[in-house]
Amino acid sequence: MMRNTIFLLLLSLGLAAQKPSPDALKPQFSHQYFYWQQQGYYFIDTSLSSLTWYHQLNNALSDDYGKLVLMNLGGPRNNLILQGLKPLEDFQSFGPFQDYFVSPERVAYYQVRSPLTGARYVNGYERGQLFRIYHSQNITKNWNFSVQYRRLNSLSFYINDQNKQSSFLINSHYQSPKGAYQLWAYFASEKLELQENGGIIHDSVFTDNLESSRTLLITRFDQDQRAVYNRDYFIDHQIDFWKLFKKKVKAPVDTLPDSLQVKSPETEKQRSIILGHNARFNRRAFAYYGRSNDVYDQYYFDQDGVYTDSLRYASLYNEAYLQTIIGDSSRFNLKAGAFHQYLEYSNAYFETGAQHFGVNAQLQGNYKQYFDLHTEGKYILTGPFANNFELKVRVQGTFFKSLGAFAGYSIQNKAPDFLQQVYISNNVIWNQDLGPVLSNELQFGLQWGRSNYLRFRTFGASDYVYFGADLKPVVAPDLVAYQSIDLKQDFYLWNLLHLDNQVTYQIALNNADRYMPLPEWVNRLSLYFEFPMFKRALKVLIGAEATYFSAFQSPSYSTATGQLYIANEYPVGDYFMVDAFAQFKVAKAVIFLKMQNLTQGMVAYNYWAAPHYPLNDRVFRVGVNWRFFN
Repeated sequence: MMRNTIFLLLLSLGLAAQKPSPDALKPQFSHQYFYWQQQGYYFIDTSLSSLTWYHQLNNALSDDYGKLVLMNLGGPRNNLILQGLKPLEDFQSFGPFQDYFVSPERVAYYQVRSPLTGARYVNGYERGQLFRIYHSQNITKNWNFSVQYRRLNSLSFYINDQNKQSSFLINSHYQSPKGAYQLWAYFASEKLELQENGGIIHDSVFTDNLESSRTLLITRFDQDQRAVYNRDYFIDHQIDFWKLFKKKVKAPVDTLPDSLQVKSPETEKQRSIILGHNARFNRRAFAYYGRSNDVYDQYYFDQDGVYTDSLRYASLYNEAYLQTIIGDSSRFNLKAGAFHQYLEYSNAYFETGAQHFGVNAQLQGNYKQYFDLHTEGKYILTGPFANNFELKVRVQGTFFKSLGAFAGYSIQNKAPDFLQQVYISNNVIWNQDLGPVLSNELQFGLQWGRSNYLRFRTFGASDYVYFGADLKPVVAPDLVAYQSIDLKQDFYLWNLLHLDNQVTYQIALNNADRYMPLPEWVNRLSLYFEFPMFKRALKVLIGAEATYFSAFQSPSYSTATGQLYIANEYPVGDYFMVDAFAQFKVAKAVIFLKMQNLTQGMVAYNYWAAPHYPLNDRVFRVGVNWRFFN
């Protein structure tokens, strides 16, 4: 009853007052950034007044709503809400570690008028820290470079559970003075090292709180480790022949002053004829260092002593394209091209690969300022993945002040990951010829204010592949389908009180939760006060946040494969967790204090991230975020 009351309350408050948007649609601020293939700029909060980074005190450095980390920072993530479709060209994901690694659409390209340096420090759990530092500056007005280094070293409260990650990223964007040539490029080198303990053995010791010292709880493994490596090279460059050969038109002598001059419609028209090329080389490696243990005896064979299981994956993607602008009052960007991809996948026991050719097209723009349209499609013509394709369409527009609407549809026919088709190791082995998974998603809703929205989604997948109780891939015999409603509404009242709300309701159709288990409800509510002190020299923010998700048959986690699998061991969820936090801003630095799981001991010890993997007990964390401007 309480869950329904909270949801209806949020719906009833849907169109109340909210804080204005800080985002920029044009490069008009001193410090801003944008993403590859996205229109518009994002304003950099130089005043550090936003609370959004409070939700980024994790190894992914992004909002962790709807995700549970198993035991320690950098550990595998258990998803609680529907995820989007994977890129068509990615045939081997990082699985539950996907959020920790870069991809072309997640790299920020900066545009700054003065050098910008930012750093963030957050302490770990038992001990350790997460540290990130980046620097960005423009070499010229049209040439920017950025460099970022991120380091994780966190020890949890349980034995054999220390995680480390180092990540280096350098990227650059260049545009010639006339705008005829543009280039985007980045290089990333990343390594994630984890100690795998397999979770605790006696769950009742935790639920009955029989042992308060977590280091005394017996885990499945005490020496096993995992390593994940990623090397990523990317470049996209293009030349606009229209701008290259366009002659500068001299203004008539008898014109009005610049401040009063009215340009003719002819001079306002934008034209482009672009020839472009992008390439990406990505190499990934997965290694598991284990010791003989009867936990996996039933899956493959016994082996004495130490063993290593590994995987190697490489992808070389090349695309050539033509791009132009069509229309005047309604302006659209039309892009069409062809691509080639070469893939390798192997370990010490097997080797396979593929290569294919395909075509793609993209159309995006605005219809007479009424709505924005974005469509894109890809189709693989040759090779073992022939007839794989994806199509995406999204429309959005604003029809009353800040109130707008959006709708989107995606369909994808894609072969499963290489890992789901063949894998030979010291613990598990399979080799199967799986057909493509046909998935589609429809979403529509309303959006208002800075980031508030009401969204309805439907998802369906036939021949969906999941990992079964024997740790091996299985094709779902039925259609896997979900429907969901998402509501996000943030309030800002009296220049003092903030009430941020997010709620998701999702229901499985046709018993889809047997193959893709998700909780029915996921809620997060933050209440905090914000006020200045000492003649506004100190800005204070203090409050609390509650999270909740309903009980569901959570997937379990296999250290042997590094994947979540459906074992139906026992349900997790149906508990509230409360965090208390305080934030203090002085000059260009913010100090953050946080007490996680404040309600420990006030409620039952039933907070699990997945079977055998408890969420952390009460822990005090400190974070510092600061920026330097020259």
